[in-house]
Amino acid sequence: MKQLILVMLLSLILFPTNVKAWGEKGHQLVAEIAFKQLDKKTKKILLSYLDGMSIEEASTWMDDIKKDHAYDKLKPLHYVNFDKGTVVKDTCCDNIIHTLTETINDLKHYKDFSKAEIKIKLCYLFHLIGDIHQPLHVGYGSDKGGNSFQVNFNGKGTNLHGLFDYGIIEYKNLKLKDCLKAKKYNSKELEDLNNSNVVDWAKESRSYLDEIYTTTTKIDVMYTDANYTLIKNQIQKAGLRLAKILEDTFKEKSN
Repeated sequence: MKQLILVMLLSLILFPTNVKAWGEKGHQLVAEIAFKQLDKKTKKILLSYLDGMSIEEASTWMDDIKKDHAYDKLKPLHYVNFDKGTVVKDTCCDNIIHTLTETINDLKHYKDFSKAEIKIKLCYLFHLIGDIHQPLHVGYGSDKGGNSFQVNFNGKGTNLHGLFDYGIIEYKNLKLKDCLKAKKYNSKELEDLNNSNVVDWAKESRSYLDEIYTTTTKIDVMYTDANYTLIKNQIQKAGLRLAKILEDTFKEKSN
């Protein structure tokens, strides 16, 4: 384990950040939404712990390192699968619910960790909070979270997971302004949004699977438009929840 942590620390310095896959844009949008909610002091503290890494790079780091087999042990951390009808809960250990919960709890005590370790935990936080709001990251094991569910979209073959990770986002040319105005929250709704936990987020994402799977293999305009709205809302929620965690983590030091 110590050897893996050392490799991860080195990768933050040496590994090229060729951004990829919610897709590249989706993860970056989550980070940008969160960053816009923070006050100047909290932004400064956050960037000091990222130590030269941009928020966009932090949001995609866990995808960037997939090409390096030294990190194969981290691949299961991006998702969790439950059979249809199964209760969604935190099950130990190598899955997104457990890892994200553990990361958030660790950051509550960030002063107990080195600066380099905090940077890794922030990369986990930025990325996994995006992943858990992509419904197919809390999917069915039978089709590998939609990865083996083939569809035809815009005249080309793809899989359902890829359609949600990047297909619809790229097709609609989703931008930050679209996500920021996806839904207007009143104070009570925002409070409820922020008071939820990782298991709640997973259950919420999972609740959309029935409508996601109610389609023929040929994706039409109605399906695309409906799920474009879902994607915008989920990315917005991920960004707002990320901002709240960052505020709660660093607010004492920023005062």
